[in-house]
Amino acid sequence: MFKTKTFPLLVFLTLGAVAGFAQMPNMGAGGKMPSIGRLYGKLVDAQTKEPVEFASVALFIYGKDSAVAGVLTKSNGDFSLDNLPVGGFKLRIQFLGYKTIEQKIFVNFAKLEQDLGDIKLVPDETLLQEATVTAEKSTVSLSIDKRVYNVDKDLSVRGGTALDAMKNVPGVSVDADGNATLRNSSPQIYIDGRPTTLTLQQIPADQIDRIEVITNPSVKFEAASSGGILNIVMKKNTKPGYNGIIMGGIGNIDRYNGMVNLNIKENPWNFSLMYNYNTGTNLTTGYTDRVNLYNGAVVNYFNQDNKTRGQNTFQMGRLGIDYSINNRNSISFAQMAMMGAFKTSDFQEYELLDPSQALISKGTQLNESKAGFTNLNSQLTYRRTFPKPGKELTIDGSFNFSDSKNNYLYTISDYPYLYPTLPENRNYQKNDGASGGNMYTFQLDYVNPINDTAKIEWGLRSNIKQSTSSNSTFVNNAFTNYVFERDSFLSNNYAIDDIVNAAYINYSNKIGKIGYQAGLRFEQSYYSGEILDKKTSFSYKYPSKPDNLLKSLFPGIYFSRKFKNNQELQFNVSRKIERPNFFQLMPFIMFADKQNYRIGNPELTPEFRNIAETNYNKIFSKGNFLTSLYFRYIETPITNVAYPTAVDSSVLVNTFVNGKNSFNYGWENNLKITPFKNFDVTLNVNALYIILKSTSQFGNTTTEGFTWNTKGTFSYKLPKDFTVQLNGNYEAPRVVINGHTKPMYFLDFSVNKMIKRKLIITANVSDIFNSKRMGTTYETATYNQSLMRRREARFFKLNITYMFGKMDASIFKKRKGGNQMGGGNQDGLDF
Repeated sequence: MFKTKTFPLLVFLTLGAVAGFAQMPNMGAGGKMPSIGRLYGKLVDAQTKEPVEFASVALFIYGKDSAVAGVLTKSNGDFSLDNLPVGGFKLRIQFLGYKTIEQKIFVNFAKLEQDLGDIKLVPDETLLQEATVTAEKSTVSLSIDKRVYNVDKDLSVRGGTALDAMKNVPGVSVDADGNATLRNSSPQIYIDGRPTTLTLQQIPADQIDRIEVITNPSVKFEAASSGGILNIVMKKNTKPGYNGIIMGGIGNIDRYNGMVNLNIKENPWNFSLMYNYNTGTNLTTGYTDRVNLYNGAVVNYFNQDNKTRGQNTFQMGRLGIDYSINNRNSISFAQMAMMGAFKTSDFQEYELLDPSQALISKGTQLNESKAGFTNLNSQLTYRRTFPKPGKELTIDGSFNFSDSKNNYLYTISDYPYLYPTLPENRNYQKNDGASGGNMYTFQLDYVNPINDTAKIEWGLRSNIKQSTSSNSTFVNNAFTNYVFERDSFLSNNYAIDDIVNAAYINYSNKIGKIGYQAGLRFEQSYYSGEILDKKTSFSYKYPSKPDNLLKSLFPGIYFSRKFKNNQELQFNVSRKIERPNFFQLMPFIMFADKQNYRIGNPELTPEFRNIAETNYNKIFSKGNFLTSLYFRYIETPITNVAYPTAVDSSVLVNTFVNGKNSFNYGWENNLKITPFKNFDVTLNVNALYIILKSTSQFGNTTTEGFTWNTKGTFSYKLPKDFTVQLNGNYEAPRVVINGHTKPMYFLDFSVNKMIKRKLIITANVSDIFNSKRMGTTYETATYNQSLMRRREARFFKLNITYMFGKMDASIFKKRKGGNQMGGGNQDGLDF
């Protein structure tokens, strides 16, 4: 077992709250232009490269001689013009012995801070690049390398979680267990570009800025991203001054949510503090119908109905601190804390029928569970930019701590229908579990543009995960006087070490009109799992010897070509890995229900995936169209298999095996269009063909078939600041080993009203027709089974959001009674 003695990466600081914020400056008149802009840079001698001290840097209103701001450069050549109003200006730089530099500059809301780079004072005039103004972002933006879903623009997810947001992301599906899939694969979940231990249900949607969908990540990302990456980018304050949000919501079936968010920014500091609370209850139903067979003849029928009541409560707090050391060096610290509690009651009624469908026996099972978790995440990031545009160095380290506890009680009552004189047979099973873990991550990324077309990127990453879990199972029946006895066969106590060290290099350039990017990633992986109370262990290591070195190399090649009329074509290929997890490997039995058991397979090996894509993007006046053809060939895929036990054919054993290979290929289309003013439409259609090959004790199995899914978002802005939105989703049946899923569809409706830019009222109905059901049908030689489950039922929710703040770049300086020379208009903007 691997033991971490030291981790020479982070020394996380304990930072106190900001005191004395009770007295804010006057809110001021909202009609004045805000003083929130900032221009900064550095003056150097063009020949000696030495900084130029005491040079004059002044900003004037364009077309006039009225000075807005002015400073003298520092000893290192740095200058910063703060508190600038929006508008067009003329920048003038003067110093004795150098020719005056003048350049037109725009300050706008799209980019509040602008780095002018190293300005060289030479006899020839150096023109600074003008800034551009960007339009208001829409719900979805499409590009050749990723799709961006702006969560803040989606009315239907307010007061919800990241899981609610995912159901509207083009190309992403969500199953009954709350797992997201992308093109029939499981994507990696990232937060702000880094892997996370959080689940989607633990992340509040109101704190998400956008979700980036990367279908074939480059070698910069971990090789275990064969299913793509869903990068959740959290909101980050960029507005000088202070601002905040207070939000509360209420819905049917005991749904409540609330959030408080406060941001304070004055150069060089930026503080943010957030707390979110979300709770709700779900009342759902489901069923399982099975026909057990022998040589094609019916042995018996098993039918089960479920009624489930589940209550979930989540709390999350986040503290963020950014400090700008100077114009090009900054440090950021973020601390998140998450807590959750779950309480579930699942009541099952079942019956066993003979081949003529006469009742043999019946019974009930009540599954009661209580669980809770705590997750802590700390991250420290250093970022350095350079005068050369695009050149950047980033170093960050993070620490994740997780702890959870769960308690389950299964009450099983059997009624022997054929022998009514016999007493009821009641059995109990109790599970007490606990798990915990630590994850340490270090990452370094360096980007260096060689010239206008060539760029080199390289980086290092180390990820160490250590986790423990224990589960004690106790059984009892009515004939043992309700005394529980520990079942050592179903109980387990295990520890896991999972280490991946990586290095990558990427080079991009152009040959004529064709751009290309070629990269290689090397990953050294070590995995060790041990069942402590049974002296059973399993481990693997890559590379372990020279002949499997290639299993640690993961190349990626990308080509792109731009054409006239805003068209672009891209082709890419890459190789990825999917490593088996502990539950797939370890040979202990996990109880599922009366008719199912699950056991791991210690002989599993990683699966390797070869991915190819061709993308075409067309931008036109009212939107854009993105279409993709993709192909995946999987070597030794890890698949699920099920077979009846030798003792009781009605009980299925579920396990995992490495298949021979697997193919799937498809065609995905995305359209974003504004057919007429105030009406936005986003449509996604994905069609794919799946070929699955598996191997089990019963021989080889090949399952293949065509499937498709579609989703759409329709948003219309009405007069008087009303907006209505409709979200729809349909997923056709999809093949699985020995069966297929059932079709799933739903519609959500939302209406939004903004009052004086400060108050937002949002009402939404999730699953209007109460149709969001997910099921699967299996057909084998020994059984046929149909099952259906639901993650949540239809609900209604009302949210009210109040926004406050003042955009002012010098709120603390004003409180001190002073003002820096060279500041612009000091009145803030209320909103």
